[in-house]
Amino acid sequence: MTKHWNTIWIIGASAGIGAALVQKFVRQNPDAILITSARNADALNDLAAESPKIHALPLDVTDQTAIATAIAKIETDHGLPDLVILAAGIYSPMPVAEFSAQTIRQHIEINYLGVVNCLEPLLARMRERGSGEIAVVASVAGYRGLPKAAAYGPTKAALINLCETLHGELAGSGVLVRVINPGFVKTRLTAKNDFDMPHLQTPQQAADDIHAGLMRDDRFEIAFPPPFVRQLKFARILPYKWYFKLMRKVMGE
Repeated sequence: MTKHWNTIWIIGASAGIGAALVQKFVRQNPDAILITSARNADALNDLAAESPKIHALPLDVTDQTAIATAIAKIETDHGLPDLVILAAGIYSPMPVAEFSAQTIRQHIEINYLGVVNCLEPLLARMRERGSGEIAVVASVAGYRGLPKAAAYGPTKAALINLCETLHGELAGSGVLVRVINPGFVKTRLTAKNDFDMPHLQTPQQAADDIHAGLMRDDRFEIAFPPPFVRQLKFARILPYKWYFKLMRKVMGE
């Protein structure tokens, strides 16, 4: 399957996977217009300086009014996007000794409700048009509870569940919702981790996997790297007794 998108909107494009994806699309889809959004306007402007196809549109995904304004501007300037990638997110490791309702609330506001805030107007407009594709960046950390991920993991599990629900309900509408589940990617966020990260990838490698998956077909999940995904999907079906024993081993207990 070969896909063609006229307008692509990447939210969370200022760094990490999002920024690498912008550069990947510029190289591989030169006819597409790239709208890039994030809170960091300076980083977006630096990206936009790399190609006339890139347009910077600063945005805070926790601000529903700003999202509505951004979509209206994109529609006026370029038309409703054909593909939207929702990649904005935060990550802070949170061991049980540092359990914090405030930290969890921040993750929910950005990682989960930030996606929901974008989906509300996008789904309505795409359904009215009868076409469109939305890819939500979750994580393999959403497959099952992992050590030190009590703030981050539940938001990604919620995104996976949300996308599963929407994907099924949207069948036949012309609108496709998909989920992207990366493993560990070397970014300023994962630099906070104090443990070995198996199968660690660069943002560019992650962008290659995501772009290939989006271009290849319409399958619901794009997950990588394959060896790590297989391990975690196997762990997901383990009985709790065995799973918790495995987690204790991982934590060196």
